[in-house]
Amino acid sequence: MSDHVLALTGVNAWYGHAQALFGLDLTVDAGQIVALMGRNGAGKTTCLRSVMGIEARRSGSVQLAGQPIEGLGVEAIARRGVGWVPDDRRIFPTLTVRENLQLVRGIAKRQGRQPMSVAELVEVLPIMERLIDRKGHALSGGEQQAVTIARALVGRPQILLLDEPTEGLAPVIVQGLAQSIAALPERHGVSILLAEQNLSFVRDVAERVYVLDIGRLVFAGDTAEFMESPELQERYLAVARSSGTNHG
Repeated sequence: MSDHVLALTGVNAWYGHAQALFGLDLTVDAGQIVALMGRNGAGKTTCLRSVMGIEARRSGSVQLAGQPIEGLGVEAIARRGVGWVPDDRRIFPTLTVRENLQLVRGIAKRQGRQPMSVAELVEVLPIMERLIDRKGHALSGGEQQAVTIARALVGRPQILLLDEPTEGLAPVIVQGLAQSIAALPERHGVSILLAEQNLSFVRDVAERVYVLDIGRLVFAGDTAEFMESPELQERYLAVARSSGTNHG
């Protein structure tokens, strides 16, 4: 039996007539944190959305724990054990953090899953203890990111898809987030596919790296190997961030 929690084989994706991914092969094994890197517009977010069946039209094979999930809706994919943390956070601003989490706990229970308790979530993300009774609109960007990750963990997913979790966050917040994320596989058996541009964050949490360039895979290997190649980093990452909307 394969140890792959997630496996993409020959995945192509389109937005309308514009192709955004070209024959992508990618795997995440049990207990691994894998980083997906590349410039803005390289196809990182499209890859995550393709797993979830969101927006992009796709072809190729997407398997979760050896079972195909292409053709399933977002809710069905989530029920199979995929946690999705989008880059825009999407928490309810007028609800407290506790209420945001309770909504998801209710959904998990209706789907027959045993949701994580608040105490378990605080253990994973210690910052949650002081946020739990604050309203969403009163949270900083880093605090909102912690809540979004906690919300995705409530249903005990097999794999967590994180889209640019460090974007716009202060270095001290990023450091704490790295510690929390790095501990997830061992403490809770969660594998992680992480779309990210922050090199130091990837170095601290990820075991393997895939690099995309205009929708094509240009590097796949150990994180240490990529970190030891300034030439690869310069070629595929060293550009200014685009100010426009893109499907990164």
